[in-house]
Parts: sequence; C-alpha cells; structure tokens
Amino acid sequence: GLETAKKVQRFHSSFPIYKKTPLVELNNLAKELKVKNIYVKDESYRFGLNAFKVLGGSFAIGNYIAKKLVEDIENMPYERMISKEVREKLGDLTFISATDGNHGRGVAWTANQLKQKCVIYMPKGSAKERLDNIRAEGAEAEITEFNYDDAVRYSNNLAEKNGWVMVQDTAWDGYEDIPTWIMQGYTTMAYEAYDQLNGVKPTHIFVQAGVGSFAAAVQGFFGDVYGEDRPI
Repeated sequence: GLETAKKVQRFHSSFPIYKKTPLVELNNLAKELKVKNIYVKDESYRFGLNAFKVLGGSFAIGNYIAKKLVEDIENMPYERMISKEVREKLGDLTFISATDGNHGRGVAWTANQLKQKCVIYMPKGSAKERLDNIRAEGAEAEITEFNYDDAVRYSNNLAEKNGWVMVQDTAWDGYEDIPTWIMQGYTTMAYEAYDQLNGVKPTHIFVQAGVGSFAAAVQGFFGDVYGEDRPI
C-alpha cells in the first residue's frame, strides 16, 4: 500500500547515496507501436549497483535490525543504524543469502554500509563477474556445486547452526517475515514511478519475474493504489 511504500522510501532515502532513479519516456517507441506513452523505470542508477534488488535486501536488513532493537524503522535511519550506540547494542551480526547475483550483491552492499558481516553462496554456473562484484562489497562469497534451491537450503542450515540471519527472497513455512520485508523494499521503486507519472495512469505494467517477489510487490502496490480500476 501507499503508506507502507512511503515509509520504505523514507528509509531508503536516509542513505547518503540515495537518489530517485529516472522514469524515462520512450516517445519514439510509443509512436512506432501506436500507443500514447511508454515509460521505463531505469534502475541502472540504483545505489551505484546497476540493479533494483538492493531495495529489497536493504529494507529487510534494516527492518530486522529495528525489530531486534524493539524500534520502528521510522526511527532508524541510516545515520542512526551506523551509530556507536546502535552498534554497541547490536553487537556483530552476520547476514547470509543464496543468490545468482544481484540479490546477494544488494545484501552484501547493505551489510557493508551498516558495518556488519555477510556471507553469500551462489549456485553452480553463476558468473565469476557476479562473484567478484559481491566480494568487492566486503562479503565472503563462493560459487557452490549446488543448484539454486539446494544453495538456499545449505545457506539456511548454516544460518540456523551459526546464529546468522538468513536474508532470502523466497518464503517457506516458518520463514515469511524477511521475504515480506524484501517485497516491501521493492515498493520504493513502485512508489517513485507512481509519483514520477504525475497523475498519468498506466493501462499496463510490465515487470520481469524471477522467484516472483518483485512482480508480486509491484502488483500489490499498484493494485492497492488503484483498487478495482488497476492496470493490467
């Protein structure tokens, strides 16, 4: 919903590097396809990481830290999260995730920004360039011999064994809070686009869908904003 999205966006905007990503109007393509307007939300500018996934991981980690301190995330902007007071209360945390790329990089980036530890496992066949990008954010990371689902199971077992925090955009029975927060994190992008449309109401919205958390978040936001008169 709109109020939750505003709350999420306020958290993201507390990071010094935050800027709204552009909503670009493709006039020539719209003309070619004989439609009125086509807009593209260009996430290549997001936090310098060239991907939207960081929105989900960062909000989930921020929310986890806030809940651990019995605080509302509204009272936990970036500057307070990295403060000596908060770090002394929290101690050292380790966040772990399984990923084939951008989600893990976003988790690693956030942990690095908030001065916490991060471990990332990648499924067999992941690109070395993506591994290097994750390591560049200060995380311990390696490509495993597992497929994606088994890499998730392996990471979760390590989290349970070591008292680490699993940050995964896939939900299962008993593991639903963090995936929900990840989905809420993506609503910053949807809210920005809604605001940038400046009253123009889209008829159709196209999103890419991996495990579906991003697609569901965007659909949930615009479905809530527009109600029964929502876009396709």
